[in-house]
Amino acid sequence: MKTVSLELFHLIKSLSKQEKRYFKLFAARHVIGEQNKYVKLFDAIDKQSEYNEDKIKHKFSKETFIKQLHVTKNYLYKLILSSLRQYHESKSEDPFPVMIRNAQLLFKKGLIKQSEKILTKAMKIAIENEQFLQVLEVYRWKHHIIHNRNDLNGLEQYVNVDFQKELNFLDSYRNYLEFQLLHDKIFIPYWKSGGIRKKEEREIYNSLFADPLYQDVENAKSFNARMFYHNARFLYYFQIGELEKCMEHMQEQVLMFEQLAPEQRKGSKEANYHSSLINLYIIQKQLHRYQEGLDNLRKLRSIPTSTSALKNRLVTRSYNLEVDLYISTGQFRQGVSNLQEFIEELQTYEKQLQSQHRLGLYYNLAYLNFGAGKFTKALDWINQLLDEPDVRTREDLYAFGRILNLFIHYELGNDQLLEYIVKSTYRFLSKRKRLYKTESVILKFIKKYPNWSTNQQILNGFKELHAELLTLKNEELEARAFEYFDFLSWLESKLEKKDFEAVLMQKRGKVELIH
Repeated sequence: MKTVSLELFHLIKSLSKQEKRYFKLFAARHVIGEQNKYVKLFDAIDKQSEYNEDKIKHKFSKETFIKQLHVTKNYLYKLILSSLRQYHESKSEDPFPVMIRNAQLLFKKGLIKQSEKILTKAMKIAIENEQFLQVLEVYRWKHHIIHNRNDLNGLEQYVNVDFQKELNFLDSYRNYLEFQLLHDKIFIPYWKSGGIRKKEEREIYNSLFADPLYQDVENAKSFNARMFYHNARFLYYFQIGELEKCMEHMQEQVLMFEQLAPEQRKGSKEANYHSSLINLYIIQKQLHRYQEGLDNLRKLRSIPTSTSALKNRLVTRSYNLEVDLYISTGQFRQGVSNLQEFIEELQTYEKQLQSQHRLGLYYNLAYLNFGAGKFTKALDWINQLLDEPDVRTREDLYAFGRILNLFIHYELGNDQLLEYIVKSTYRFLSKRKRLYKTESVILKFIKKYPNWSTNQQILNGFKELHAELLTLKNEELEARAFEYFDFLSWLESKLEKKDFEAVLMQKRGKVELIH
């Protein structure tokens, strides 16, 4: 039996209120005499929480279009796309696509000079924005016009001058792609697995920068190429633990954006500026420059954005990082208190986050509440992490989330349930191909846990686990594992019968933050 397509349903559900309103106006103008059936079908589908074609057929059983519903749906789909295209063209910050279409239309009408005038303006915009493919597209159209009108002077100008200019832009585009390639090669293993685990992986990173092209930022011929260079260097130094150099490159990148005029920080540059500030915070935190980090997050939330949706995502991400800051300084209870208003409003924003950021938020909120002694609330957040359908982007967080889940149930005294969770966690971790040694030690510990029947046996197990983890903490490739969770401090709180937060505050010292 053929499966009903959900493409139209998903498209309608993706529309904002403004887009839906515009579509109905658009449909009324473009479907003369028949607009009602498309708007009716649109409204009926929009009201469904899950698509049910049988209900649609029943609702419109007396309408003639229902006999060829698939044709009507297909036309409605195209009509919605047309309305979306026109709606966003009027709001787009990139006028280039419209200008090219207008130039093509004028050319076909024989209005060559008007077409060339628009192409000249389009070229200027494309060059200012370093959109090299757009520049090349204008050159192609100019060349086409020259031949179409048998313009000898124009052809000589192209052969003697513009051809070399076109090659130079092509070279700039190639340079852009080369630095983008460096950036992507650095980031793929990080996004996939979360960091360097083996010495041979570090050698791979080192070899990427062996190419003379990547020795100096001056080899990057455009703003975006320089951005890729600094971003790649940032992660490279971050991975090998040279944090001061790491911060230097991110400060340089932030400065690049802040030297632009506000109107130039649009589109992808707007998003990349935000990412640069976030990456700078990460390093400030790593270097224990906590006040600088907190000030940076406030700066991030104060930046004007092009849309309210972007503002919501930015606010959510910055607060997620603030959660991380309270965890890093051991101020769990202060964090829960200060972030209460944000947490109450979180449901409005969280689904707008990318999967990897949402997983990070769930983990951090679970950790924050765990440290504050709010174990039931911590369990709520860790369950949201473990229930996420797509964890491929942050397998590392999911794995440590499973471990934190064990600790939460231990604190809640869920002994019967804990035995089952221990076994399922053991099965999960044992299948992982890229375990930290830290994970392997914990794996060995939890395999033994169900066999212990007394508190003394559990305490002895904690002592053994603490001793083994202590030997791993200073290993270069294991340090990252202890950033996910302070295993040693938690074990010490159990062994010494102290509050987890108190142990951390004693170790890290009091951190004064101006809120």
